[in-house]
Amino acid sequence: MYRQMITRVPVVGVDGKPLMPTTPRRARLLIRDGLAKRRRNKLGLFYVQMLRPVGTETQPMALAVDPGAKYDGISIASHKQIELKAMVFLPVGVPEKMETRRNLRRARRFRNTPRRPARFDNRRRKGYWLAPTQRSKVECRLKVVRELCKVFPVWLIVTEDVRFNHARSRNGKYFSTVEIGKALTYFEYKKLAELKLVKVSDTDAWRERFGLVKYTERKWEQTPETHANDAVAMLMGITGCEKAVTPFYVWRKLQYARRSLHRQHFQKGSKRPLFGGASNGTFFRKGDWVEAEKAGVKYRGWVCGLPTETTKLVGVADADGKRIGQFSPKKVRLLARSTGFSWITAA
Repeated sequence: MYRQMITRVPVVGVDGKPLMPTTPRRARLLIRDGLAKRRRNKLGLFYVQMLRPVGTETQPMALAVDPGAKYDGISIASHKQIELKAMVFLPVGVPEKMETRRNLRRARRFRNTPRRPARFDNRRRKGYWLAPTQRSKVECRLKVVRELCKVFPVWLIVTEDVRFNHARSRNGKYFSTVEIGKALTYFEYKKLAELKLVKVSDTDAWRERFGLVKYTERKWEQTPETHANDAVAMLMGITGCEKAVTPFYVWRKLQYARRSLHRQHFQKGSKRPLFGGASNGTFFRKGDWVEAEKAGVKYRGWVCGLPTETTKLVGVADADGKRIGQFSPKKVRLLARSTGFSWITAA
């Protein structure tokens, strides 16, 4: 049985340290009485910050991460119940972008144009070298965990330790880069809280024991049954907390076209204009969270296109990256500067 839905609002102190979450009613009263102010972190998570010193005693909370190749499952729990469930869309298409950039860089060496010299020892770095694909996933995963630890008093981080048996199968020739990414991730986790590793078999056993559903197909669907339930199972098995109907969040890493000298193909008039980048000197930047209005209807989304010489309109996309439409800059209101993530909240 699920506990009755008790949505909690994160609270941080005057010094920014996370405190125990509170109820929405109490959060409204604190804001009304001038004891706290509204805040929103880089994941779009609403919380309140106290304006006066209060008690700093907290109860232990745990955070679970179910890592994947394209999607991550996240969950946070107190000693009583699950407080939050989420799904993270990791960056994709990095190898193709690196290949394109490498080909353009090599082609520039044969032309009279700005270029950097060839570097054949670019992997000789101090400590470790992490492949760009793994680096993008590791940095995205760490950013999510760090932002959650800033608003929740997390004492324990639980993660599923995915392993590969090279002796049984030989198709994991690139898994060594994953191991480097895992080592770096675990090292950073230990700076935030105590770390506990869980086997995949333990997660499966807990999920069946507590009656949690998992979809083995259509893993891109934005529901708790795809990835978040694995994180919930780990927390219920380790902390002994109960299930609860809590809000479900979907966080997606925003990806833009990298700034280039010009477009890859010649344009009309034998001139290739500048291409890519997150800003062009105008007020808005790509990734800004805005509210746009057209024909009396208001939309909320993220800036995906900026005014240019061709069009003076601002493109706005939804949380999935699909463009809603183009709007006049006068009809677009800035809500928050770009944080690198888009978000969806669902019950």
